Amino acid sequence: MKLACTGNALMDVVAFVDSGLPASLGLVPGSTEHADPGRVERVLAALEDPFSTAGGGAANTARVFVALGGRAAFAGSVGRDGQGRTYARDLAAAGVELELQESDRATGVFCALIDRDGRRSVIVDPGAASALSPDLIPDSFFDPGAVLYADGYLATVPGRLEAVVERARAAGMKVALDLGGHRLATANADLFRDLVARHCDWTFMNEDEFAAFSGLGMEAGLERLSAEARGTLVVKRAEEGAACWVDGRLVESPVRSIRALDDTGAGDAFAAGFLLAALSGAPVERCLRLGNRVAEHAIQVPGMALDRERLRRAADALR
Repeated sequence: MKLACTGNALMDVVAFVDSGLPASLGLVPGSTEHADPGRVERVLAALEDPFSTAGGGAANTARVFVALGGRAAFAGSVGRDGQGRTYARDLAAAGVELELQESDRATGVFCALIDRDGRRSVIVDPGAASALSPDLIPDSFFDPGAVLYADGYLATVPGRLEAVVERARAAGMKVALDLGGHRLATANADLFRDLVARHCDWTFMNEDEFAAFSGLGMEAGLERLSAEARGTLVVKRAEEGAACWVDGRLVESPVRSIRALDDTGAGDAFAAGFLLAALSGAPVERCLRLGNRVAEHAIQVPGMALDRERLRRAADALR
């Protein structure tokens, strides 16, 4: 089983901070803000003992899929800088096969400041991630025996997401798509609906993204949109678990109540667990359960500091 993942290549930086620090750095506590490289650098310089990993949604999914025992490749763009080299080393050490392009822009950064109440203040600079060119991804990445996993953030550059999906479909690949964010789902609703109807075998979204994508409540929306979709729609519901519509019925999978240390990458981890089970031929109930179990582990560690043995045991228990 193999995933061919593509999306924004971002250094994920997580720091546990006093509640007053985000505001002192000009951030709105609890918000997500896109900023220029200089501003992001000033925030990073103010942090004590931050935890850094190679990330971005699709890269996180690739990392977790490998940790669960699968194979994964990642295509993205990094800068010709120290962060870009660190990014490549970290993801390669996790066992992910790399197809990294290089740009004159600085490597992108996703920085989350988490206070004692668990509130996250996020600042992001996509940097070189935005320079990814679908035409420069080698043909070998589009392996007919693999599943393309595409991050909806590719849609921030017009035509880029469509080009990647079309190359995958032309190669005979199945396609999984994560919508990427509420703002993206709102701005690209027509594009996403078309891809879901014609190309996607699995589509992952959280509740906010689903509302933006469908304009409907969850159960009614899932029933209606599933009738129009090529494949399976999966809604990630955070502390309420996950749900999808299969064979004319709503299938829900709850989760245990766990206080999150850091929910960076939780949805990406869910997708990895779900797809590992799905590609093993498991019924959807088991796919949802494994996705939830893997996400539970992801929220209990900083960044993506995963315990592979624990993940493998979870996967084995649910097969």
